[in-house]
Amino acid sequence: MNIEIEILELKPELTLVYKAHTTNSKSDKVIKTGISMVSAYLEQLGVQPTGAPYVAYLNCAKDWSKFDVEVGFPVAEAVAEQDGLCMSQTHAGKAVVAMHQGSHRSLNTTYGKMFAFMQEHSLAFTGTFYDCYLTDPATTPTKEMQTKVIIPI
Repeated sequence: MNIEIEILELKPELTLVYKAHTTNSKSDKVIKTGISMVSAYLEQLGVQPTGAPYVAYLNCAKDWSKFDVEVGFPVAEAVAEQDGLCMSQTHAGKAVVAMHQGSHRSLNTTYGKMFAFMQEHSLAFTGTFYDCYLTDPATTPTKEMQTKVIIPI
């Protein structure tokens, strides 16, 4: 799998998110719940997201077994917060970025190559990383799924 990795300067995006603490075994369910809740609320408000849904992984345990997530969508303007949903912002500044094609189960391969790239270039990991779902996993064949992976530095 050939993965193009680059360093980009990112601008922050305003987002509506669902926040949760989870574990590896429960993360898929938490992510689906978050996307569903945020999407339904934006639809109820008549607000169109300005980009793809994403998951920000925060406060990861050293063994990556538990962590906090922000699951959300970028929006043009702040909306009224609702029980379980709040406004947030994506990373502003430099980040290592790569496109992953295929199953989310194989994301570890992409992350491994990105962390090797960072080590080669003496880049420090901030502790947060993002998966941006550019295709809908529910409707896209596994081989065609695209996820933008972002590791702030």
